[in-house]
Amino acid sequence: MITDMTEGSPSRVLWAFSIPMLFSVIFQQLYNVVDSVVAGQCVGPDALAAVGASYPITMIFMAVATGCNIGCSVIISQLFGGKQFGKMKTAVYTSIISVVALALLLTGLGLALCAPLMHLINTPENIFSDSALYLGIYIGGLLFLFLYNICT
Repeated sequence: MITDMTEGSPSRVLWAFSIPMLFSVIFQQLYNVVDSVVAGQCVGPDALAAVGASYPITMIFMAVATGCNIGCSVIISQLFGGKQFGKMKTAVYTSIISVVALALLLTGLGLALCAPLMHLINTPENIFSDSALYLGIYIGGLLFLFLYNICT
């Protein structure tokens, strides 16, 4: 289903567009909340501290994924608005391929630099190994994070 957002009441079109995006952000935040609750309740306070310690680094990856999403959506939206559907399909495929390549590159770099990044942000020694483990798991899932962001 293709929705032409240039037709109809602007406020209705914007609300119809905004509400799913708001739910997407809420679900991403709920993921972080559930992650913290599970770590804190099931594993202990050190695990919760480990999740919190790696948060600045995970937010860098999230910012890159969101930036890719915004950049790609601008181009795709312009082509859709100009009714250049052939070029739009090419832009969608190019975006997906580029994001997959970037995610794989960042996954490799992130896994290789996980410990140095944790040292860079002065992670306390008592939670360092748990923080590095959590960050490694997070980085291992970057491909899915990037694909999710580009698809939204």
